[in-house]
Amino acid sequence: MTYAKPHLSYTQQLALLKSRGVLCSDDAYAARVLEAVGYYNFTGYLHSFRLFDPTDPTRQARLDQVPPGTRFENVAKLADFDRQLRAMVLEGTQLVEVGVRARIAYVLGKRDPFGHTTTANLDPRATSRQQTRNGQRNTTFHWWLAEYRRLQNRAQTDPYVSHNLSKYGPPLPVWIACEFFDFGAVTRLFQFLVYADRQTIAASAGIAHERTLRSWLTTLNYVRNICAHNSRLWNRRLIQQVMLQPNDLPRRLMHLAGGPHDKVYPVLAITAYLTDHLSPDAHWSERMKAVLAGFPRIPGRIMGEMGVPTGWTGKAIWKQGA
Repeated sequence: MTYAKPHLSYTQQLALLKSRGVLCSDDAYAARVLEAVGYYNFTGYLHSFRLFDPTDPTRQARLDQVPPGTRFENVAKLADFDRQLRAMVLEGTQLVEVGVRARIAYVLGKRDPFGHTTTANLDPRATSRQQTRNGQRNTTFHWWLAEYRRLQNRAQTDPYVSHNLSKYGPPLPVWIACEFFDFGAVTRLFQFLVYADRQTIAASAGIAHERTLRSWLTTLNYVRNICAHNSRLWNRRLIQQVMLQPNDLPRRLMHLAGGPHDKVYPVLAITAYLTDHLSPDAHWSERMKAVLAGFPRIPGRIMGEMGVPTGWTGKAIWKQGA
């Protein structure tokens, strides 16, 4: 099959948007936006404005046309809000990542400084579970060690790694090794800890059951990757959904029990809760509240598309001291 779509200049891209009903009062500004973010990035935000195809009874398919009055500037405002949202979520997930890995280093290091390299002080069921990768089947702990070696090799020129290896030799103790873990590695090592250690760390995050933190870390790692790759977040339907079992939710998050599990708002709320416990001096929840409050006033777009409930500012998670 031969790809038939031609390359379009920024002027032609804007003309195409106008032909589909997008209004623009400043062509020079619009060209700068398209140059800065790219046509397909911009049209990702335009997608939710597009009219539904009346011939599709499922209301899944959309036309290229947008409703009368749809302005380029408003779509750009939505894209800019999403940029601010992603930046805040990325910071929040980093705070959670660092907070959890510090506690893993402390709790596991107390049992065994090299507990991350051997199964002796880890959960035998978690580490012995079978997993297939690239056609090869082995234990999850085998694959963990392969990932661990990859991360260590990537960090081997960092002064703290090279100094400790040259002075003491391998292996590195967990409190040093944790420093080069990414969020995925932190999540996996948490899953490998014995139940008592997972419970200890969950309690330090204000969570009664370790299974809740285990699930939330998986979701946050997924969302963190969305943000790191600058993908649209604000009204995204999340594949890796947040676990919101009413019996497991902390009091400040009880309002999530009846809401959607596949929207970004629950992720924002649980990140606020976790950062309040793991890194309270960062005041992330206060700053996230300010970003949400800045949601642009745009015809046809509402915060409910993010899963934000009515009266969200009065919910306990966003009220200081609640």
